[in-house]
Amino acid sequence: MDIYSLIKKDHQEVASLFRRLKAAEGFSETSEQLFAQLREELALHTHAEEQVLYAALQEAEGTQELVAAALDDHILVQELLDELAMSRMDDEVWNEKLEVLEEHVEDHVEEEEGNVFDVVRQLFSAARVAELAQRWQTAKQEYVARHAK
Repeated sequence: MDIYSLIKKDHQEVASLFRRLKAAEGFSETSEQLFAQLREELALHTHAEEQVLYAALQEAEGTQELVAAALDDHILVQELLDELAMSRMDDEVWNEKLEVLEEHVEDHVEEEEGNVFDVVRQLFSAARVAELAQRWQTAKQEYVARHAK
């Protein structure tokens, strides 16, 4: 599987978790489990992106703004997740913040699957892209191993 497919697979999983979380509204135990899964999936995905994709792009010429914008997105997503984690799920404000988070993640995904993927295709050879895919999987495995409970 190539790096693009690996990233898109994660994006689809996150989108599915958002849908399931919104559908579970009112079932607090289910909502809590889904929110925990969403946080975990976003943390794992962010880690892999930062360690592999954005680290590789950072080394390339002319990509600093692109990388900085993506990393800023990651920081905002984490802040929103932290705010949600500290809020009560039965509060209307929680649902509003979840909407803001989902919209922000969707915007980030759109930018990534469009502009960022285009830049990667222009800058990196097929061999380099294959190496990134391997490193992506390794980074995720190492993260899971370190954070296993």
